[in-house]
Formats: sequence, structure tokens, C-alpha cells
Amino acid sequence: MDWKRSAPRRFSRRQFLAAAGALAGAAGISAACNGGGSSSPKVMLPGLTEEPEEEATTITAARPMISDRHGETLRYSSYVAGDGVYDPHKTQSAPFYGHQAMVFSRLLAYESQTDGTIAPDLALALPEQPDPQTLIFRLRPDARWHDLPPLNGRQVTADDVRFSIQRQMEGDTSFVRRGRWTVVDSVEATSPTEVRVRLKVPFANAMGLFADVNSFIVAPEVEFGPTTQIGSGPFQWVEWNEGSFASVARNPAWYGGEQRPYLDGIEIRQPKDAADIEAGLRTKRLDVVFVGRPQADALKQNISQLVETNHGHSLYLGCRFFLSVPPYDDLRLRAAISIALDRREMVQKFFAGSGDINPWISWPMKRWTLPQRELTNFPGYREGTGGREADIADAKALLAAFASEKTVPTELPLLVEAATETNLGLGSLIKEQLARNLGLNVTVTALPISELIQKMIAQQAPWVAGPDVGWVDLDDWVYPYFHSSGSNNSFPVRDSELDALIDAQRVETDEEKRRQTGYEIQRRLLNLHAGLNFVSERVIALSWPYVKNFPIDAADGYQHRFANTWIDRSDETFRGR
Repeated sequence: MDWKRSAPRRFSRRQFLAAAGALAGAAGISAACNGGGSSSPKVMLPGLTEEPEEEATTITAARPMISDRHGETLRYSSYVAGDGVYDPHKTQSAPFYGHQAMVFSRLLAYESQTDGTIAPDLALALPEQPDPQTLIFRLRPDARWHDLPPLNGRQVTADDVRFSIQRQMEGDTSFVRRGRWTVVDSVEATSPTEVRVRLKVPFANAMGLFADVNSFIVAPEVEFGPTTQIGSGPFQWVEWNEGSFASVARNPAWYGGEQRPYLDGIEIRQPKDAADIEAGLRTKRLDVVFVGRPQADALKQNISQLVETNHGHSLYLGCRFFLSVPPYDDLRLRAAISIALDRREMVQKFFAGSGDINPWISWPMKRWTLPQRELTNFPGYREGTGGREADIADAKALLAAFASEKTVPTELPLLVEAATETNLGLGSLIKEQLARNLGLNVTVTALPISELIQKMIAQQAPWVAGPDVGWVDLDDWVYPYFHSSGSNNSFPVRDSELDALIDAQRVETDEEKRRQTGYEIQRRLLNLHAGLNFVSERVIALSWPYVKNFPIDAADGYQHRFANTWIDRSDETFRGR
């Protein structure tokens, strides 16, 4: 694939998510799909000009007004992309499980993924911990499943919680997060409203395990499908029209208090293009839109009343090497490639500057990510013209050291997920940068996600680039991928000192000490150059002022917080909606 230098390419938020939706939604570049099912993941990526299959109807609810905050259907733009897997414990599509987060409950829930603050959800309070390995959850007696068959509004019980955890612990490889539950020894329903969880060892992220974005509580009676998503959350599932439209309706029996949720429903529309977004805002067919920096600036200039909210997103673009396959078994070559790549150019080309560079943990995860002030001292991350020149000099020296003992390949094959290459040109930019800075010849091959995954599993993909979703807790970023016994450590990394650090953070209850250990882990990973996390975006939401408490966070799965969102009909901008 040829690449000619030209003016910087500008990508919309929607194009970035289109690229990310495939690989991040199915496997991600950090692992070779170790937890995947027996068949290749199904990917549905709509064309950028695809027309909706049918006109969606607005959700209404026949009930009396409760307060000035109640009523109306919120309409916002986002990416409606699934992976054809409807089970909440199996799907890996971030947009899809984000939609499920409005429908299903968890024992606990993140009030902020970035800060790591956790609150009770189905649990009455945070669990009692009589000892470091025991957690006792007491359930809300008023929590009920949606009033739909076959559950018909029955109470959520401790047996439901036990079932939800055990089906993942004991399930087959299609339960892709099964590895997260290996720390759990047993789950016991000691009464209809009490659950006792016993851990195998003390675990620093015990609370986060039950608040994780995918730790949904499900009922044993339900067989999941595109129209069968029955939970106990603030909204009820209405529709998922792949590539165009999705919606939920208010659950009037939700246990959340204050007669929430306030909205009658929520509609998510996937726009066709930038013009469609602007038209939707102007006509108020859309109340909120997600856009990139250039489009946000243009829209704010054209529609002065719009309110901007922004937040860093943990989803990242990166690459990975298989360390057992030459020439990537040599640290010098991996380091030369890594250091020569210009991450700041990526931020400009992909996000028009609305983002930042990453160590291993994406920069929006402020609780754990290595601070930028230290990161900029590492080769490959140094600032300014002088810093870039020093990076290239170091990369050339490493390549020369490699060439003094081994033959530099005449071409380096790089496999990139097809949508990522089509929409972003990630592989082409890597090719250009390495030709410019090191004289290396990279050949880029774009593959459909199913084919790419099969090659990764067969270790026929020594060098792969694409997106991945990112995680919330430190342990989820490091243990599965870089510990010698990690379930997704298919690089494979074998480092006893790194293992010791990863083990230490798993049991450290002092958060500051754990953070410092996390920093040390990232320093070692930056020097290892096995899995590279290049850049993450700053997501921008533009809304009309009448939209109140629109939530946004570092990763999908936060959407249960739409229970607090409402539309202020007294706001002057509501006129004409």
C-alpha cells in the first residue's frame, strides 16, 4: 500500500469510532483473542453514507407528569455498532454494552471511571468485609426485573447474583471476561437478599470487580437476543437497529429513588455525515452530538448556544509485537520502531490535536496513568523539535546495533484491521514515519477482523496495529496481558521482576503505594516495547442548554447515569424542539 505525504488528514469522531468499533469491539490488539468463542466474531460496520433501514418512531409514555423534570425523549448521535453477540457477559462491542448499561444493573457501579469512585447499585451499601477475602452484599429489597415476560417484574434475588457470577466463572471460552473472575473462590446466596463472596486471595480491586462496566446481573430465565434484553436497570430495551438507530424507554418501577429516571426514553441515532449532524442540531432532531475538534469549533461558531462537554477516552490506537517471532524477538528492533514513531503527529492527524500521547495506560485514566511530566522524558515521547531529533537519533542507533549482528529485513509486514486502515490510515502513517525516520520498508495489509484474529491466534501476525477499548482499574490493564500467568499474555512476556510488581499491586490496599507500583510497571513496559499504546482522543459532546446532566466518562458502560439526565422545558432554547 503506497502512501504519499499530503496535508494532514482530519477525521471526525464518527470515523474514529467506525475504525475502533471493529477491532476494539471484537478482540482488541492487546491479546490474540484468547477468550474468544469457537467461531470468528461477527463484525457489522456500516458504510459512511448508509441510509437508515426505516424511520424510527419517538418513544412516548402514557402517564401523568410527575415533576417539571419528568418527560421528553433525549435524542443524541453516537455509533450503533454491535458484534452480533447479544449476551451481556459475552459481547465485546463497546457501543452495544454501553446501551446495555442503561438496561442491566450491577451490584456496584462507577460514579466516575476516571476517579475510580464506586457507589452501590443493586447492593444497599458497599459490601461488609469481615476479613480481606470475604465480601457480604445485601441487596435492595425493592429491586425488580423489568415487567416483561418471562420475568414479569419479579424481585432480583441473591440467587440471580450467584448465577450471574458463576456462569462466567464456570462458562466456556465464549465468556470472554472469565479470567477476571478467577480470583473468586465461591459465591453463596445466604438468604434471598444476601450474597457472600469468598476470594481466593486478598485482592486490591475487589470492589471494582463488581462495579466493572461488564459486571451485569442477569436472570437465568432469559435467553438473550436482539430484542430480548431484560434487566433491572433504569431503562427498558426497545430497539437496536444496527448501523442506524437504538432506543430505550423509561422503567417506571426502577429502584433508584427520586422517581428517576426523568426521561421517558432515549434515542441514539448514527448520523450519515457531518452535514447530517449539523442539520440534526439545527432542527433539534438531535439534542446532543459527539464530534471531533474541528467540527465542534465550526458548529459552535454556527450555533452559538451550544454547550461543550469534553472528556478523555481510554480507547486507544496502538500496536503489538509477537516476541517469539523474529525479528521482533530482538528488543533493539522493537525499540527502534517504537521510538521512531511520532505519536504527536498521530494526535494531530487523527484527532486534530484533541487528544494526547499514552504510556501503557491511556492518559484519561488519571488515577493510574504515568504522569505526562515523566512520560516526556522517555525516548519516543520527548517534546519539541529537539526532542524529536533526539528520538530519531536514538532509534537510528538502536537499528544500527541490530544491523551489526543481524540482517535488517527488506520488508516488515504490518497487519491492520481493515476499518482502521480505511477510516484512519493508521498503518499507512506508521509506514510513512518509519520510512522517513529509519529508512525501513513497511508493507501494510488491511484485513477483516475475523481473518486478522485467526492469524493472531495462529501466531501468523508478528506485528499488528489497531484500536483497543482500554480498562478502568490498574489490574485490568496489566495482569491479563503482561503477567506470566495472565490469561491474555500471548505476546508472550516472561519477566519475573514484572510479575513481582504486578503481583504486588494486586494485594496493595494503600492506593498511593499501589499507584507508585503501577508507575513502575509502566516504566518497565515502556522499556520492553511489546505492546504500544500510542494515543487516545478527547471526546467532545455538544448539547443544547436545555439538556441537563448529560453523562460522559472515559469508557463505555457508564450509561446507567442517564437516569439523572433531564430536559428543561423552561429553558429558552427548548423553544422549537
